Amino acid sequence: MNSPVPGVVAAPLIGFVAIVTLGRWALLHQTVTDRLLNRALAWAGAGMLLLERGIAPQFGSLMHQLSMGCMLFAIMSAYGAATLWAGADPNGARVRQRRYDLIAAACSVVILIVGTPAREQGTLLGEAPDIWSAASALAFCLPAIACGRRMAQVLYRELVDANTTRRERLVYGALLTALAVGASSLPFSALLFGGWVHIEDPDLIRWAWPNCTVIVLTAALLAVPLFGVLATRAGWDRSRRCCRRLAPLWTDVTGAVPEIVLDPASTGRDEPEVRLIRMTVEIRDALLHLNRYAPHDLPIPAAAGPVQSYAMRIAYAIHAKAEGRGPVHAAPRTGTPESRDLDSELRQLLELARVWPAARAAVDAETNRPTPSWASAGWFRRLAMRA
Repeated sequence: MNSPVPGVVAAPLIGFVAIVTLGRWALLHQTVTDRLLNRALAWAGAGMLLLERGIAPQFGSLMHQLSMGCMLFAIMSAYGAATLWAGADPNGARVRQRRYDLIAAACSVVILIVGTPAREQGTLLGEAPDIWSAASALAFCLPAIACGRRMAQVLYRELVDANTTRRERLVYGALLTALAVGASSLPFSALLFGGWVHIEDPDLIRWAWPNCTVIVLTAALLAVPLFGVLATRAGWDRSRRCCRRLAPLWTDVTGAVPEIVLDPASTGRDEPEVRLIRMTVEIRDALLHLNRYAPHDLPIPAAAGPVQSYAMRIAYAIHAKAEGRGPVHAAPRTGTPESRDLDSELRQLLELARVWPAARAAVDAETNRPTPSWASAGWFRRLAMRA
């Protein structure tokens, strides 16, 4: 008895599903929805493994029926997650899931009972359009159709929601595609059982490939938030990257105006997103303060662009303040385009941070002054920003 999916293809796919499942179980297992999705992925991975009947051909029929049972438990776990997405009370999730698991267990028992003749003959349920195959198909397909219907309703609702982002629409669309792929074998099986078509499929490839495709595609989608968690822990997420790019500029301007630095302990939180907002606000306030110290006539090269010119103004202002000079402007001068939102302001500050080291070095050379003392001490601050 052959496996419907060749081992050279199945092995890496099963390994991928197993890695995603273990990773999510370790890092994304806090919420009820995550736990149900992880549970569904684990059952589905077990079902994929049992589909590899070439490992033990003499037990191929039993392995096939057990794989159907695993898929049922995966389907009912996904149904529980879809119920939560639909707005069900999370506090009752455990009780509801017990009922769903009882349905999966009952359908699995039915499949094992009606599959007794197939096990004795060494054939697969569904290989021949007989009454036993029809009964097992009903036991499997009814929960699958109920789950697919619930998930399709929830996904479509989110897909057409005006507040849904483009990235979320891509995910929901991919999940709907996975549902369509999983359902593709149902009409073909109905035609086969109805006698309208006839095809030799002793290994039930028509059933195995759609299931494997759905599982792998779902695992890939569920791996996206896992990669996000891993990137955050490794410091590769967007907020941490922005913090690192802003660190030299932040170190110099807050070293010149230390009174504007907020106390991190006052917020009680130091997540990367909060830290980035705090750095953005501190740099903005420091720049407004330092602009008052920039002299009117500065030896800025004519070839310097607006951002480079502004960076050199701030560098001159830092030197002027360090030498004890007073403000030369009564009111702050921005010197940079006005920002209407935090994202626009962050983009401008990142551009300023990009040219800042060169601008500071040019001004240091022009004024024959070493780098301010706080810049070297700021390495400790930069290390703190990476923590």
